[in-house]
Amino acid sequence: MPAEALAADADAFAAGLAEELAGDPALRFQGMPSDGDSRHAYAALGAAGWIGVHWPEALGGRGRTPVETVACEERFGYHWLPLSGYLLSVKTIGNAMLRFAAPALQERLLPEVAAGRLIFCQGFSEPDAGSDLASLRTTAAERGDRFVVSGRKLWTSSADVADWIYLAVRTGSAPRHRGLSVLVAPLDTPGITVSAHATLGGGTIGEVELEDVEIPRDQLVGTVDGGWAVLMGTLDHERVTSEKVGVVLWLLDRLDELAGTRAERTRLLALRGEAEAARLHGRRAAALLGAGRPAAAQSSMAKLAVAVLMQRVAAAAVELLGPAALLEEGVGTLPGRIAAFHRAAVATTISGGAAEVQRLVIARRELACPA
Repeated sequence: MPAEALAADADAFAAGLAEELAGDPALRFQGMPSDGDSRHAYAALGAAGWIGVHWPEALGGRGRTPVETVACEERFGYHWLPLSGYLLSVKTIGNAMLRFAAPALQERLLPEVAAGRLIFCQGFSEPDAGSDLASLRTTAAERGDRFVVSGRKLWTSSADVADWIYLAVRTGSAPRHRGLSVLVAPLDTPGITVSAHATLGGGTIGEVELEDVEIPRDQLVGTVDGGWAVLMGTLDHERVTSEKVGVVLWLLDRLDELAGTRAERTRLLALRGEAEAARLHGRRAAALLGAGRPAAAQSSMAKLAVAVLMQRVAAAAVELLGPAALLEEGVGTLPGRIAAFHRAAVATTISGGAAEVQRLVIARRELACPA
């Protein structure tokens, strides 16, 4: 099946699933797909073969290419599917485990993810470790064939619906990025407590407490004290946000229908050009990652382009439609979605790595600027 046909099939599936979910009150005001969670939607994606499109067939995938995967994710975003669990479990953590996890751990977990039965959350950020991930304090002490983990994780998306957590921990005494490791564990492991808090974007964000949590050594991703490379590789996947390109394209399509003046149409056309550039940034990064090549700068370009674009499109929507665009009940054929999109866009240059961090990565990795 050609790539275009695969994306068209993904679009048709997403449209049908979106119609099925339309009456779910929990998804009413989600500001973008990454704000929404639905185990039903996640299971439906898995059952229909839309999870792990480029993963090996032996692990439940279709054996396609990463570029085809992000093309499908764009269509999922266009139809506003609730994708928080998918984006973490598949795009971010699943792809990272394909690169860094031992085969036995891949075989144990990834087919369950691909089937839509297992959702991950990502335990990276802490009270004093957000964009500065190297300052994390959660500890994992080695005791025989286990690690004993204690600490606190914040801003943990999907923690309230997830089955497993992908944890960044400090296993060594060396400072900063040295001495870090990555572990995975079921969230029902004794000693783990999860709480959820509402977000401005319309979803929830999690907080995870870990107190003397015992995690078997065979649930280590990568090597002991070698976690920095795993973490950076994980973030490379996380920052390819093609689903947000889909959301932007949907909103631009709706605004095109409402634009009345030539100036308005010209502005929207310019934003559509930026959306195409953001799309190409994401596909370039996906192609590099699929080829096993460095992609930190390209992933940061993709993330930054979409984040800035969302804020520009949100501003354009409000200026075009006026104050009514910010009503929760919406205007015309856009019931509440512009207001939700506007709220969610505020965080796009902060969450997943601040815009300033992305610019530093681009400057150092792509432009060879001094540190």
